[in-house]
Amino acid sequence: MNLRDYHSRFEDYRQNELARLQMLFDYYNSNHAILRKRNRTVNKADAKVVSGYASYISTIATAYFLGKPISYKADADTQDYDRLSEYLATEEEQKNNFELALNASIFGKAYELLYINNAQELKSKCLDTRDVFVIKDNTIDRNIVGAVRFGINHIETNKIEVTLEVYDEKMVSTYQYTVTSNYEAKDLTNAKNLVSEKLHGFNGVPIIEFSNNKNQKGDFENVITYIDAYDTAVSTSVDDLTDFSDAYLVLKNLGGTNPDDIQRLKDDKVFMVQGDGDAKWLIKDVNDTYSQNVKDRINDDIHKFSFTPDMGDEKFSGNTSGVALEFKLLPLEQLGSQKEMYFKDAINKRLQLIIDYLGLKIKPTDIQKVFTRNLPRNLKEISEIMKNLKGLISDETLISLFPQVEDAKSELEKMKTEAEENNIYNDYEFGKAADVNEQEK
Repeated sequence: MNLRDYHSRFEDYRQNELARLQMLFDYYNSNHAILRKRNRTVNKADAKVVSGYASYISTIATAYFLGKPISYKADADTQDYDRLSEYLATEEEQKNNFELALNASIFGKAYELLYINNAQELKSKCLDTRDVFVIKDNTIDRNIVGAVRFGINHIETNKIEVTLEVYDEKMVSTYQYTVTSNYEAKDLTNAKNLVSEKLHGFNGVPIIEFSNNKNQKGDFENVITYIDAYDTAVSTSVDDLTDFSDAYLVLKNLGGTNPDDIQRLKDDKVFMVQGDGDAKWLIKDVNDTYSQNVKDRINDDIHKFSFTPDMGDEKFSGNTSGVALEFKLLPLEQLGSQKEMYFKDAINKRLQLIIDYLGLKIKPTDIQKVFTRNLPRNLKEISEIMKNLKGLISDETLISLFPQVEDAKSELEKMKTEAEENNIYNDYEFGKAADVNEQEK
């Protein structure tokens, strides 16, 4: 492929996919359609209330799915795994994983770049999903054979500089060219526009795609129309309240009223009415109960169709058992299980790139990836279950049930060390007592 091909793909992505991704980011960032709604009148601005459902849904779903770091285990400790473990479960990897999960929740997909820095260290970075698109082959697996990370720089009013950083299985090539404000490119000669070209050091395209689900849809994407409806319902209620405060005073058979009379009314709060004259407020008849029912229904549907529980609901209050809490979180658990399948697949691709770079023989499937849901746990209930299972399952499996223990095998070794130390201490005390008795004799 040459620069003209990459430019064509960039234009297709910019015109078709980028608009959707930007819309999703806007909703996550509280830039909703209600803000662009036209006012009912020229002289008065309507209320434009933005709800935080989009950010709430992505935050809750991501924190539940990956609020606790992924832990890794190998069936057998090997030198290859020890070498690979230097890049696993580090603070950098944990932070990167969370950012990838959040981006996938917002956009439906996320991208990670593996690279070698100037100090020849292996690094990874979560990229802005809006700045990346990938090129896939036509096989049944739809493998990534290329990826493009782009940047846009407005140089002049009608002149934009476009930078395309193109990754293939061996090289990373950087192209740069200028376009008009309509993104029309006049000169795309390869020799003129190729800025740099170098080996990236990996045995494959070093940009990994993390999918949120099969269709790569964001967690709140299916309920955007509901979010718009809720924004409108709340904004309309505020407008009704404002209209009530700005109600008009209707004077009946008081045509002789002048501006001085009205000013005196404002000052004295008293209005003299004679004969068949009358004065009353002209206000809108608002059905508060109906309006609240509509908002409640929309709120319930948003949580139901996004599989995200309403943590402010009364069902989540009080002393709830672990089983009952997990049942209430069942929709969120289904969502988390789906995310986990696609996340594991992407992690295997990441591990394969690292394994090839380090020249190791271990396989990504030899490494177990343990995801722990981030939810409140009833420790007393769990400890009772562990006591009841004692002797029925292995100690390692038993200890792994406790949420505070990340590595059951390491915990068993600590217990063994403590037991040996206690035995030594007890033998010392017993021997000391025996010596004292011997001296007394």
